[in-house]
Amino acid sequence: MPKKTKSHEIPYGPVCITDGPHKGRIGIYDDDDYNLARKREEAIVYFGDIQIAPGYFIIPFENISAVTTHTLMERREELFKAATSLKKFILKGEKRARVLEELNLVESLLADRMFSARLTEASPAARVFISHSSKDKQLARWISVDLKNAGHRIWFDEWDIKVGESIPRKIGHGLDACDYAAVILSKHAVDSRWVENEWYTKYWDEIEENKVMILPVLKEDCTIPTLLKTKRYADFRSDYTQGLEDLMHSLAHLNKLIQEKQ
Repeated sequence: MPKKTKSHEIPYGPVCITDGPHKGRIGIYDDDDYNLARKREEAIVYFGDIQIAPGYFIIPFENISAVTTHTLMERREELFKAATSLKKFILKGEKRARVLEELNLVESLLADRMFSARLTEASPAARVFISHSSKDKQLARWISVDLKNAGHRIWFDEWDIKVGESIPRKIGHGLDACDYAAVILSKHAVDSRWVENEWYTKYWDEIEENKVMILPVLKEDCTIPTLLKTKRYADFRSDYTQGLEDLMHSLAHLNKLIQEKQ
């Protein structure tokens, strides 16, 4: 069951509906509605561009959560299938309009999110190297975008290695420059010599400096390397949002410890 959300916990902007008649939809949280009679806080949400949406909906705060890249990607796929189905059976009118309005919103949010993550500079925060197998590129990209949008500085190969540059040299520089290595563990990753070399490098830095530097991210059931078995991992196997929250919570905690020592 999703934890209850209060108004101050989610900023105005894109949200995902987690329960109720609109469960699964993506909308824009634009304002608050506080009903004194029922003593209940609610959000005013538009499912489409606020300027052209035909109306808004009142959603209880316990039924909304902040969006992630994974949430947007899944919803885009659902809406695209729905739009294709409606077109196939020549169903028009209000239902088709609602689907297309939300699809347009989701596409716009994804484009803005990807652009912001790749081309804008994050404020000083954790510097995180995303270690992954090429077979896990999609999850690596989602995590990179969400961490970057949360304010962290991310080293991600498809963003940081340009055409013609030496891959081993760039990876080495990236590892040296980063505070942490988020290692995506999967069946492909544990068989990858590249991934092993990356987290091994950071593992020995962790031993020498006596502080956490490797953050395991579990994508699926796999044989976890012996040296990482004692570490708690961010579990992405069944719930991307919860895994992301665990990872960001760890980064916030580790940064706080660093600041307290300074």
